[in-house]
Amino acid sequence: MGIEGFKDETVVTSIGALEGISEKEPAVDFLGGPSMGQQIILLEGDVVVGRSKDANIVVEDEAISRYHFKIKVREKIATVEDLNSTNGTYVNGMRIKQQVLKTNDKIQISSATVLRFSYVDTIDKNSHERFYEMALYDPVTTAHTKRYFLDRVQHEFAHSSRRNLPLSLIIFDLDFFKKVNDTHGHPAGDFILQKVSETTKGMIRREDIFARYGGEEFVVLMRDTEEDDAVALADRLRKKIATSEYAFESKRIPVTVSIGVACVKDSNFKTYDELIRAADEYLYFSKSNGRNRVSAKALLTS
Repeated sequence: MGIEGFKDETVVTSIGALEGISEKEPAVDFLGGPSMGQQIILLEGDVVVGRSKDANIVVEDEAISRYHFKIKVREKIATVEDLNSTNGTYVNGMRIKQQVLKTNDKIQISSATVLRFSYVDTIDKNSHERFYEMALYDPVTTAHTKRYFLDRVQHEFAHSSRRNLPLSLIIFDLDFFKKVNDTHGHPAGDFILQKVSETTKGMIRREDIFARYGGEEFVVLMRDTEEDDAVALADRLRKKIATSEYAFESKRIPVTVSIGVACVKDSNFKTYDELIRAADEYLYFSKSNGRNRVSAKALLTS
């Protein structure tokens, strides 16, 4: 059919109420800190924010009080009230005891944790949830993203240093992964990444932070975990992956991983970057010495 026979007519229709546009609800978004990206819809009543597990909104920030502040919502009017916190509650840079909140007011309770108050409708909420999921989880493996890991490792390192508690980091990399993509194609490579992610999730604790750190590189951050325990888990994981049956389109694809482990203990690392760099160096040692092995300070010194 020639262009002269093509009909380009706008469909005439009536536009009713836009679905999702409804009465707006008060909400807070975390702009920084360990809860960054999270949005909380504020219902009628009182909501207590703090680092205590008994707070309504728990923020794992060592610099805030156990019960730091509360927000009272009455007929959708929100009032923030400081709960005699150690370091104070600030709204738009001013320390407050109690204040009615307006759209885009920023509530700061530590150098890292900042919240923004706003009114949102269903479309706002759904859109935020989609972006939050994208920032939090890797779409291929459903492990956490590198961005999320780097934010959490800073806070976990600070917690470990202040309390003099161990913090272990496992970094592992799939051996010869380029060969998998070249031989079987990228869909097979994605399949292997998904399966390795599933295997790892099934072996770590609920409180451990598991993230995709690079193309075929993953990390596991373990709070209150000594190096020996982290090494033991790393070796169990190595063996499990090496002996698992990963088959894509009826073709078995053998997979092994090389692993590096480092642990914060007695102020041996000054920054979280040093911790990551040490684990990465042990990973490189594993790669350079035959692959499909675990390397760590305790193993090499022994």
